[in-house]
Amino acid sequence: MDATNNDDVSEPQTPGGFSDADFDDNLGVPDSLTVLDIQGSQVVLNSVEAEGSTPGRIPFNAVHQPPVKFKSFHRDIFISGLPIEVTIVNYEISHATHILNPILYTISLQHGGFTWEIKKRYKHFQDLHHQLVMFRTSLNIPFPTKEHKRRRESFRNAPVSGKKKGVLPRFPKKPEVLVSYEQIDNRIKQLQEYLQNLLAISIYRYHSDTVQFLEVSHLSFVYDLGVKGKEGMVKKRSGSTQPGQSGCNCFGCYQNTCCIRWSRICREICCSSWRERWFFLKDTCFGYIDPSSGLTKCVILYDRGFEVSSGIYSTGLQKAFQVITLSRQLVVKCKTRSGRNEWLESLKLHGSELARDFTQPNRYRSFAPIRSNITGTWFVDGEIYMSAVADAIDAAKEEIYIADWWLSPEIYLKRPALDGDYWRLDKLLQRKAEEGVKIFVLLYKEFEMALGLNSYYSKQVLSNAHENIKVLRHPDHAKVGVFLWAHHEKIVCVDQTYAFIGGIDLCYGRWDNHEHRLTDLGSATPTLDVSTLKKKTSTVPGGDSFYPIPIPYYQRTVQPEITIKEAEAEEPNNQEEQLPQLQPGDQLLIPNISEYIKMNTPEMERKYGLTSITTKVKHKGKGLLNMLENKDEDIRADLCGSAKYWMGKDYVNFIVKDFTELDSPLIDFIDRSTTPRMPWHDIAVCVQGSSARDIARHFIQRWNATKLEKARLNNSYPYLLPKSYNINSIPDILQLEQYRVTCQVLRSVSTWSCGFLEPYMVEQSIHEAYVDAINRSQHYIYIENQFFITLPSCNSATRNQIQESLYKRILRAHKEGATFRVYVILPLLPGFEGEVGGPSGASIRVITHWNYHSISRGKDALLNRLKDAGIEDPKKYISFYGLRNHSKLNGEPITELVYVHSKLMIVDDKTVICGSANINDRSLIGKRDSEIAVVIEDEEFEDGVMNEAAFPSGRFAGSLRKFLFKEHLGLIGREHERIDVDITDPTSDHFYNDIWYSIASLNTEFYDKVFHCIPSDHVETYAQLKEYISQKPLYLTEISRAEKMLESIEGHLVLFPLKFLCQENLTPGAGSVEGIMPTSLWT
Repeated sequence: MDATNNDDVSEPQTPGGFSDADFDDNLGVPDSLTVLDIQGSQVVLNSVEAEGSTPGRIPFNAVHQPPVKFKSFHRDIFISGLPIEVTIVNYEISHATHILNPILYTISLQHGGFTWEIKKRYKHFQDLHHQLVMFRTSLNIPFPTKEHKRRRESFRNAPVSGKKKGVLPRFPKKPEVLVSYEQIDNRIKQLQEYLQNLLAISIYRYHSDTVQFLEVSHLSFVYDLGVKGKEGMVKKRSGSTQPGQSGCNCFGCYQNTCCIRWSRICREICCSSWRERWFFLKDTCFGYIDPSSGLTKCVILYDRGFEVSSGIYSTGLQKAFQVITLSRQLVVKCKTRSGRNEWLESLKLHGSELARDFTQPNRYRSFAPIRSNITGTWFVDGEIYMSAVADAIDAAKEEIYIADWWLSPEIYLKRPALDGDYWRLDKLLQRKAEEGVKIFVLLYKEFEMALGLNSYYSKQVLSNAHENIKVLRHPDHAKVGVFLWAHHEKIVCVDQTYAFIGGIDLCYGRWDNHEHRLTDLGSATPTLDVSTLKKKTSTVPGGDSFYPIPIPYYQRTVQPEITIKEAEAEEPNNQEEQLPQLQPGDQLLIPNISEYIKMNTPEMERKYGLTSITTKVKHKGKGLLNMLENKDEDIRADLCGSAKYWMGKDYVNFIVKDFTELDSPLIDFIDRSTTPRMPWHDIAVCVQGSSARDIARHFIQRWNATKLEKARLNNSYPYLLPKSYNINSIPDILQLEQYRVTCQVLRSVSTWSCGFLEPYMVEQSIHEAYVDAINRSQHYIYIENQFFITLPSCNSATRNQIQESLYKRILRAHKEGATFRVYVILPLLPGFEGEVGGPSGASIRVITHWNYHSISRGKDALLNRLKDAGIEDPKKYISFYGLRNHSKLNGEPITELVYVHSKLMIVDDKTVICGSANINDRSLIGKRDSEIAVVIEDEEFEDGVMNEAAFPSGRFAGSLRKFLFKEHLGLIGREHERIDVDITDPTSDHFYNDIWYSIASLNTEFYDKVFHCIPSDHVETYAQLKEYISQKPLYLTEISRAEKMLESIEGHLVLFPLKFLCQENLTPGAGSVEGIMPTSLWT
C-alpha cells in the first residue's frame, strides 16, 4: 500500500487533531554542533567536512583509512555537503504477530547517488529517540569530569533561539496501538518529518544509534564499491574458515547421524560461540566488520559455489541463516525471523542479479565472464613491457597489486636512464607509497632447498621501504603440505583498472628487446687479454678457450690515450656549472661508482669511462640528451665502461650459472668478459576496464585467502575489497597502440593456491580455452612456450590434452586436404644450470627428455603419431623452432640461445591466449601451479590473407603475430631492405616453405658450421657431443667464410634440433636427486 508523501516538510504541522503534547521536542540542539566523542574527545562547534572527499563522491582510498570504533563520532560515513532524503514509501500491517507495533514501515533513503530501503517499526523509532534523548540530556547534567564540563559549557553557549519548533525533530509519542487506520497517513508524515529533521542535525546524524538505524557504515557510500546493499548488526558463529568448524557439531556426528533436536540444543545452548558483527553486502562481495574496532574482519567474493539457506536443518537455529561459497562457510544469527528473511532475500537478490557474472557458469568454467569492448595492448619482450608498467605504477592513485613468482626490488624498469634510481622498482614503489598509494605484493615462497629466489629478502626490502607497502609470501610448505608447486602468476594491477599479465616477472634477467643482445653496453671497452680466460656459454658452461679474430690492418685505428690529468684539464673551471637536469624517463643509465662496480673492470678503464661520459654530458647538453632519447646506437656505443643495460645480478646466463647472493644485487655473479648473457624472449598483455577488475578480483581472492591463513590476527594486513564494475571512463596513461577486443580472464587454481574449502575443487579454464581454440582453428596456430610436455590421453604420464587436440586437428586437415599450419617456438635448452653431457646437467636432461618425448621420440610423440596415421611428412602441418643470436666478445664471435619464456598461442589472426601458463601439467591441470591468462578475441578487423584467399585479420592478434614474425626473421628496421618478404599470409606454401622454414634452416646451418653449438642435429650421442664441441670452429680456419655466413644470418630463427641426443636415455638415474623426485615435478 503506497503512502502519501509530504512534499513540504519544513513547515510545522499538527495534522489529524494531534496537539503539541503528543510530540517530544527534547532533541533541539544547534545545527553547527558536530563531532562529539563521549569517550573523551572535545566538542567541535563548526561542521567538519570529510577530508579527501569531493561533493557527491567518497574516494576509494577511504576503505584504507585507519579503522574507527562504531561508537565514535569521528567516523567518516556520509558524503560531505549532501543531505539525506527520507521518504516512507510503503507499510504493512500485521496485528496477529505484532500487537503493540503492528505497522512495518518501508523507508526509502537517498544520499547522493545512493538509494536504499530499510524496514522499521514504531518501536525502532522509539528506541532511537530514547537513546538520542539520553545522549542530549547527558550534556546538561554536570558530571565531575573536566572534559564533560567543557562539553556542557560549549553546548550551553551555543545559541538556539529563533529556531522554529516545527523543524526540530518532533517525535510522536502516541503509541501505535492507539493510532487508528485513518490516522496512519498522518503517522507516516510525522515519522518522516521526525527522521528528516533529525538527520539534518550533524550531532544526531553521526550518532552510533542513528547510523545503525539507517543501516550504513563507512563502506556504504564509497563510490567505486558500487551500490549500497543491505547492512546491519548480526551475530556470527565463530569458526567459519573450514567446513565442519562453524560452531560445535558434536565431533562431526551432526553431519552424519546425530538428530536435529540434539544439534539445536548443542549449538544454541551448550557450545555456541557468537560474535557481534556488522554485516554488509556490496555489488560482487559481502563481509563483516568488528564494531568494537571498526576493522573489516572478512571479505567474501561471490562465486559459483554461492548458496544461502536457513532453518534448523541447515543451521540448527530458527533465526539463523547459512552462507556458503567455494572459500567460506558462515552461520549468522538475527534477532527476529523477519530480519533473517530480509537477509536471505537480499543475499539471493545480489547473487542472482548484481553478482550473476560470478555465481552463474561461465565459458570454460572460468570464474570470470566474457567481457566485450575491452581495451587491450600487447608487449613483446621486457623493454616496452617494463616501461609501460613503470608508467602505470607512476600514475597510480589508490592501489597497486603485484603478484610474482619472483620479484627483484632493485631492477630498473626503464633503461637506460640517467637518474637510475628514479625508475628502479623499489624506489618507484616507495615514492608511490609516500604519496598515499596502498601497495600489496604477493610473492611465491620458494622451497629453499630447491630454489634460491630469496623471496624473504625481497619482502624485507619492500616492507621496510614504507608502511603502505604490504608483502605476503605463500605457501608455508610444511603447514600446507605443498612442496612441489608454485604460485606462477605474473600480475601488476593498478587501481583495479589497468592489469598487466603474461610471462614477465619483475625480476633479474627479464629485461630485453627485439635485438636480444649478448653483451652489455660495457662491451665497448678495450679488448682484454684473453689468453688466461675461459669462454663460457650454454654450449660449454664449464669454459672453453678464446680464439679472437685478428683485426685487419686497414681496420685498425690508434686510440689516443687520455690521462686523468688531461681529462680534468679539458673541463672548465666554473665550479657553479651544473649537469643538465633530466626529467623522468630520459634515457641514459650511469650507475653510482661504488664498491659494487663490476669487479673485473680495470681501474683505469673505470675512471676513463666516468670522465669521458661526464665531459660529454657537460659539453653537449640537450643535444646529447635528445640523441639519447632517440636511442641512437652510435651514442650508446660511446657509453663505455660504466653505462649498463643490465646492472649486477641482472646480467644473466642461466645455464652457465644460477643466481647466488641475491641480497647483494649490484655485485656481478657472472664474468662479463668471458660469458655472454642469455637473451630473454617473452610476451605480455595489458587489459583495462572490466577485465582488469577480473584480474584484480583473482588477486584479491588470493590475498584474502593468504591473509586468512597467515596473518588473520595481524591487523596491519587488511582484507581487500573489489571495485564495482560500473566504470565511467578510463584515462589513457600508457600512450601505446591499443585495440578493442573481447576478453575473458582464465586461471589454474585449486584448494592450496586459492583457498577453496573442498579439496576436489579445481579450476583449469586455461587448459579448456587452449583445447577449444585448437579445435576451432581454421588456418593456423602459432605457439610460443617455455615447455611442450603433453602426451596422448592414453598415456598417464600427463593429463593435459594439448597434444591430443593438435593431433586431431592436424589429422582432420589432412583428411580434408586443407592447408593448415602449426608453428611451435621453444627454448633450445631448458634454463637450468649445468652441462648437458655432464653430471651437473641432470635437470636439463630430464626436461629435454619430456619435451622430446612429447614431440618426436617414442610411440606417443606427436610427430610419430602423425606418421602412424598416414601423414608421411608432418612438417607440412607442424614444425618446431628455437631462437639464437650471435655477437662478439673480446674480439671473438660468440653465440648463445635466446631463452623463450613466452606463454602464447595465436589462432587465425583473431584469437590470442596469453598468460603465465606453460604447456605442461604443472600449469594446466589446476591442482599444481597457480596460473592466470586471458583469451582475447578481436572486435576490429583489417583485410588479411589466409592461404592466398581474403580473410579478416584481427587488429590485435594480427599485429602481434606480424610483429613476432618480423622479430624472428630479422625484419624490424629492415622492412625497406626486404620488401620481397611478405608476412601477411602465414599459411601459404611460399611463406611457410620458402621464407620461414628456409631462413630457419639456413640460419641453423650457419650456426652449426661457424660455432659447433649445441643443441644440434649433428649430435646424437654423448660421444658425438664431446667430439663436436672439441672441434675448432670455422671462424678459426676460414675467417672470411665464417664472417660471410654470420652476415647472412637473418633474425634469430633456427630449427629445433629433433635428433639431438636421440640415441641416449635422458631420464635421470634412479639414485640421483632428479630420479628420486616424482614425475609430476617435471611434467
